[in-house]
Amino acid sequence: MPTSTDTRSPRGSARRRAEVVLGAERLRAPATSANIARNARAERERHARWAPARDALWRALDPQMARGARVAVVGAGNADSVPLARIAARAGAVTLIDLDGQAIRAACRRQPRRRRRRIEAIQHDVTDGAADTIARAAATGELPVTVTPSPAPLPGAPYDLVIGDLLYSQLLYPALVDLNVPPDVTAEFLTRCAPTLTRATVARLNLSARDGCVVHVHDPIAWWPGHSHPVTLKLILATAARDPAAALSLAARGTGPHHSDPRPALTALSIPILVSSLWRWPFAPGVDYLACATLTGRVGGAARI
Repeated sequence: MPTSTDTRSPRGSARRRAEVVLGAERLRAPATSANIARNARAERERHARWAPARDALWRALDPQMARGARVAVVGAGNADSVPLARIAARAGAVTLIDLDGQAIRAACRRQPRRRRRRIEAIQHDVTDGAADTIARAAATGELPVTVTPSPAPLPGAPYDLVIGDLLYSQLLYPALVDLNVPPDVTAEFLTRCAPTLTRATVARLNLSARDGCVVHVHDPIAWWPGHSHPVTLKLILATAARDPAAALSLAARGTGPHHSDPRPALTALSIPILVSSLWRWPFAPGVDYLACATLTGRVGGAARI
C-alpha cells in the first residue's frame, strides 16, 4: 500500500510536482528565490535582538539626513536591520527597494499610519537579473558568464540619501547555497563574479543619490561556534573607536565575504570614502557579525570628513 511519501500515491505525486515546480523556480530566478526564502524564515525574536544594530545605524544616518529628505533603502527586506520608524519620522519620503516585494510591503504595514503614508515599496532587483544569470551558470556547470548589470539609476531616483542595507554579501552567495553548487565551484564564481556585481551595485546606488550621498552597510566578518578568527570583535571595535580604517584592516585578517565588500568597489570607481562607522550586529544567539557603514558623497554642500 503506498505511503504519503510514495510518489505513486496522489499525495506523493502532488508533492513531487510541487518539488519540481520549486526546483524550476529556483533555477529560473535563484538569487530572488534564495533571498525571499531567507526573509520568510526570519524568526519573530530577531527584530528585538537587532535593536542595538538599528540604533548604531541610526547614529551613522542621523547627521546625514536632512528633515524632509527623499531617502531610498536598498535591500531593505523585512527592515529588521533598518531604523525605519526614525527614518520615516525625519524624511519627507522613504522608498524601500528590494527584490522581495512581499517583505517590504509588510515592513511598511508595520509602521504607524501617519508614517506609513511617507513610505513606498518598490519591488526591484538591483542587479537586473545578473545575479540570477550567474547563479544559473554555476548550477549548470557553465563557465562564468560575462554579465554587465544595468548602469541606470534606481527607480524613483534621484534621492537625497541612499542606504545600501547589508545586501552586498547576499547578491549571489545565498543562491549558490540553495542550488547546492559544490564548494569549489562556489568559490570560483564568487571570486570571479561577486566583485563585478558589487561594483555595479555600488555604482547604481551612487548614481541614484544627489551629490553621491550614500551609506553602504556591509558585514565584513562574523563569529560563531566553530568559526573563529585571529582577531576578536572586541579588539576590532576598540580599535574602531580611534581608527576605523585600522579596525577594518584587522577584520580583513579573518575569513569573510571579502569578494562582496563595497569599499574596494568605491576605490575602483574613484568614489571617496568620507566617514566609516563600525558596530556589533547580534545576528543570532551565539552569532555576532561586524557591521560597517561607509558614507560617500557630499552632505549639505560640504564633505563631512
